[in-house]
Amino acid sequence: MTDLGDPKINLTRFQESHVHEIDGRPVNPKELMDSVSMISMKIDSDNVDCIKYLTTEGLSKEDRISYIQTIKQGLQADVFEMSTCNRVLYVGFGVTCQELESCVLESTSLKQAPFIHHSGMDVWRHLVKVCSGLDSFIIGELQVMSQFRGTVALHRKYGLLSDINSSFFDHVISANRVIRREFGFNQTTESMLNLATNALEEAISTKETKSSVVIGFGAMGCKAIEVLLSLGQTSIYVISRSPEKGAIRNPELASKVEILTFEEWKSAQIKPNLIISTIRNKSPLFKKSNPIPTTSPAMIMDFSWPPSIEQSGVADNQELYGMEHWIRVAHRLGVEWDYTSTVEQSEVLITDIQKKFMSALTDRSRAKFRSFMYQTLEAMSQEWEKSEYIENSADQMGAFSREIATWICNQDGDFTKVDLENMMMSTSRPINSILLKKVANDVNETVERISKMPTFSGDHS
Repeated sequence: MTDLGDPKINLTRFQESHVHEIDGRPVNPKELMDSVSMISMKIDSDNVDCIKYLTTEGLSKEDRISYIQTIKQGLQADVFEMSTCNRVLYVGFGVTCQELESCVLESTSLKQAPFIHHSGMDVWRHLVKVCSGLDSFIIGELQVMSQFRGTVALHRKYGLLSDINSSFFDHVISANRVIRREFGFNQTTESMLNLATNALEEAISTKETKSSVVIGFGAMGCKAIEVLLSLGQTSIYVISRSPEKGAIRNPELASKVEILTFEEWKSAQIKPNLIISTIRNKSPLFKKSNPIPTTSPAMIMDFSWPPSIEQSGVADNQELYGMEHWIRVAHRLGVEWDYTSTVEQSEVLITDIQKKFMSALTDRSRAKFRSFMYQTLEAMSQEWEKSEYIENSADQMGAFSREIATWICNQDGDFTKVDLENMMMSTSRPINSILLKKVANDVNETVERISKMPTFSGDHS
């Protein structure tokens, strides 16, 4: 027997660390995670103007896809974009936060924006918190997860993400399920939209409401109008900065309400029992220097964030229910939460899920390598079966190839060609010795070739 000796062979990089390629180079799970970046912004009084430029909420599906593709092309990398009523975020793969931010700003013609940067595993952790409602105004709210699912589906449908990058978000969704189940969010919390709906229904049922004013004709304003109409309200005034545009966007609702500008409202003789604000504004619109243009008794519901109405902007006989009120209401739904403890527990739980996530990446890699080795050896066995020395052992070659593949995949460290050849030559299977030597030589040559590859063929993750 030829002394094959060194060099030693180690294939564990394929089994335990290789999951993907970046620039043609195999990377391990940690490297893969380190290649992910995210820029995000949660709406507040200081960035509301930026949000208007960065959000895609008001875009058509076609325009939104075109916008994401523009950023994707600019970076030459996959990009994920998500907009909700109170945040925007962009996730990039294989790019830095700085590169991602620069491209987004260029695409929106903004010179700067107060983005928060997240890199590596922090991206995954933050997305888990966002989707689970742990980073919402109303802790545990359900709506954001629905929005996230829809956004992921859109990116997949229109080929904006590769399969491997798309699977990154599947692990976010899986983590969300665990967190919601653990903390009971599914039963005890509502979205801001549902909360507003319930509040309006209660207000109408318990108080005599003859006339209502809805400030804002966006998504939230339209929802408020729909609820009022469903409750039998017929005298509804909508206050809009651009009545014409609002009417064009929502013709059906516009036909059932009276739309006024803010200036027209000031001069109109309206005495509403209910005022609902849904507008976005950098600072409170109604305050001491610019009060609500009516002093008649009324319930005032401010669903805006940042708040659009200050207490100083309402009359003494008017009741103001702002965002702080709605948050308190939401937190008392069903179960009384210890919020500090919930957040602390969530960090521990997310860390545990994170470990399973990374393990899943490694397990996926190991499974792919095992499949590759079994397929490679199976193909070789079909050639061995054609040998003139096959005799009566044709039915043995497939099983023998699997036996060899199993031995290779079970090696936790270095092995030599001698080790591998000894394993094959010592088989008890009734295989002709000449054929057995050919098998040993073929396998050793194949293993040596694989060990020198940057990645195993057929891995197109």
